[in-house]
Amino acid sequence: MKRFLMTTILGLGLTAALGIGFIPSAACADCEADNLPAAKKAFTAFDDLCKKQLADGKDQTKGCFVSNVYNKVLPALKNLAKDNRFGPGDRILFVGEAQNGNLVAGANRTFLAGSPSPKNTMTVEVNKTNGDNGAKIKICAIDDKGNVTRVGTIDFAEKAADGVKSANISGIEGKIIQIEVASFGGALRNFKYTLTTKQ
Repeated sequence: MKRFLMTTILGLGLTAALGIGFIPSAACADCEADNLPAAKKAFTAFDDLCKKQLADGKDQTKGCFVSNVYNKVLPALKNLAKDNRFGPGDRILFVGEAQNGNLVAGANRTFLAGSPSPKNTMTVEVNKTNGDNGAKIKICAIDDKGNVTRVGTIDFAEKAADGVKSANISGIEGKIIQIEVASFGGALRNFKYTLTTKQ
């Protein structure tokens, strides 16, 4: 029994040392729905704040995305996001802001926009800054009914050179964007990145 245990431990150690590790699974093909409660809270907060800005009788859905109304609502949403109302504050991503991450193989990190998109298009940019692991970045849109749809993907192969890759996505007006970063590769390697969105 001791010999079997020692052989198993030695085998696992060699596997880790040689860089044989995790690869993306079939589950990477779909958008995760774990953040639907947080997205619902963001939609509700957005609607509540928007109603305070609009006169009675105006169509709220269209009126909220007019820039002078949206720009008044956005600072309040940012404050709510920092208070962890929509999930962990370090995972909320507003347009024009950056989030940094460092993932080992098999680890995932999901970022959620703190407000619905006021425009129909967006550029998602991932700057790989270090590491030999690869990553699959899934960009999904969540509508106010809870439907989750993949709208873009960015792929980094294992041992890819550091640098920026981007995806131009569309069909997202009024939807909350969710970005999932999944790292794969050697067990002792990493994928270090900076994530930004632009409109």
